[in-house]
Amino acid sequence: MDDINLVILRSISNEIELAMIKDILEDNKISYIIKDQGAGGYMRIIGGGSIFGTDVMVAEADYEQAITLLESIGIEQ
Repeated sequence: MDDINLVILRSISNEIELAMIKDILEDNKISYIIKDQGAGGYMRIIGGGSIFGTDVMVAEADYEQAITLLESIGIEQ
């Protein structure tokens, strides 16, 4: 099995920005993982969102492409 190094693409606390990032990554077939901070994972399950912040993680090989895509929709690093 290949080892995949994950890097944090962006740390956010805004559900609208999270939805935008997920959509653009999915549209461009870039796999990602959402990692909620603190008790955020439980909050997302129960309430549909988290106030503790969320890390969007991508494979290191996809990082540059993902950054370019985010910049193209006005999300700066």
